[in-house]
Amino acid sequence: MSILFQSTNVKGIELKNRLVRSATVEGMADSNGFPTRDLHCLYERLAKGGVGLIITGAAYVSPDGKLPLFGELGIHMDECIPRYRDLVQLVHGMGARIAMQIVHAGRQTTGEAIGTQPIAPSVVKDKALFVTPRAMTEEDIERVADAFALAARRVKEAGFDAVQIHAAHGYLINQFLCPYTNRRTDRWGGSLENRMRFVRVIYKRCRKQVGDDFPILIKVNGYDNMKDGLKTEEGAVMAQMMGEMGFDGIEVSCGIAEDGLSQLRGEIPIEAMLKEWPMYRSKNFLFHFMMKRFGRKMMRTPPLVQAYNRGSARAIKDKVNVPVFLVGGVTDPASMEEIIENGDADYISLSRALIADPSFPEQIRNGSRAPSKCVHCNLCLAYMVSRPLNCYCGRMIDS
Repeated sequence: MSILFQSTNVKGIELKNRLVRSATVEGMADSNGFPTRDLHCLYERLAKGGVGLIITGAAYVSPDGKLPLFGELGIHMDECIPRYRDLVQLVHGMGARIAMQIVHAGRQTTGEAIGTQPIAPSVVKDKALFVTPRAMTEEDIERVADAFALAARRVKEAGFDAVQIHAAHGYLINQFLCPYTNRRTDRWGGSLENRMRFVRVIYKRCRKQVGDDFPILIKVNGYDNMKDGLKTEEGAVMAQMMGEMGFDGIEVSCGIAEDGLSQLRGEIPIEAMLKEWPMYRSKNFLFHFMMKRFGRKMMRTPPLVQAYNRGSARAIKDKVNVPVFLVGGVTDPASMEEIIENGDADYISLSRALIADPSFPEQIRNGSRAPSKCVHCNLCLAYMVSRPLNCYCGRMIDS
């Protein structure tokens, strides 16, 4: 039997294999952030497709933390709990486990999406969204930390198997960790210990709400892939501190949207982004011309390679005693097995591969050695602002 299909355990959660559906905003929530029937159908396909653990698309912990994307989930009020219980029961009934990812966007949103000026550790303009946030006050920090804790409590009450805190990809927690976006001179900025303070407070408050036995996972950037951002060495030290404070699993990713969408790699769908993203669609003719002509060169996205976060995952794996999940360009079954056998990670997280084909894990279990059908055109990303999650590459995908 392939090592990918060994039964494992994450703090009491039995997982039937080492393949995880990494969080992907599905655009299948209603105006309240509640899951719709379309999301039930998607998770049913994922569970049937053989993935061991589904991590939901990011769910905002408070209304000012919403992402500027279509149909994002919310976990910001108690009224949503019964709606999620039905979703959890569906997944459990099909033999899979499910965790909810919770998030606050920080500066990586728009005033139109949240109805107010975005907040961030410091006043650093987001050059991808053309947003200038206001610096968070002590009251803001306390309020958002409490919002994460209350969201974690709702996740547990809804029956999820775990909660994952999103601390990667340029969202609020990552903004505190990253020296480029955190330029504070008080106790929340400056030294590594101070930049870690926000995530430490959030963890302690979440743990108090859910108890000692409920798994709390975290998604981090191994590196930010920008000049003044986190480097691999510092990212590994931060991950070590997270493991020591009590996190039960660490998913390793990279990059922020502002720096060439480097968390994704592959094609940059400039034309689709100019058409779909409101902040780009409203720009003048010259902007559109320059982006179509030179956008790919200006964004300087690193090339797509197999398992492009493997090195940082290994650096973190060497420093922690909790499971490590690797996400990012892992498309080949043989590579997945080699990564696990070599001890570079404990789990393989899949995102675009499962957008293209939710049955990919079951195909591997049945002996297929074919890589994912995803061609990394990233049109799924381009359309997230306006449409539900789907593979929009324009070719037929077998279900």
